[in-house]
Amino acid sequence: MLSHHDRTELEKIERSLEVSDPDLATALREGKRPRSRALRSTVLIVFDVVAVALLVVGLVLPDPGVTLCGILALTGTVWTHVARHRI
Repeated sequence: MLSHHDRTELEKIERSLEVSDPDLATALREGKRPRSRALRSTVLIVFDVVAVALLVVGLVLPDPGVTLCGILALTGTVWTHVARHRI
C-alpha cells in the first residue's frame, strides 16, 4: 500500500502528464500501445526518393520546370523532416 504522500505525488505526476501529453496519458490509462510511426517514415522516404529523382531528371533534361518541381519537392521534404524532429 502506498502512503498518503506517495499517492499525492503520483496524482501530481498524472495531472502533469494529462496536461503535457494527453495522448500518452490516455494510452497508459487504457493500456493501448502507441501507434507505429513506421508507415509515416516509409511514406516520407518514398517522397524523398521521388523528390531527388525529379531533381535529377530536371537537371539531366533541358527542362527548367521539372528542375523547379524537384527543388520545391526537396524543400518540402526537408521542412517535413525538420518539423518532425523538432517535436
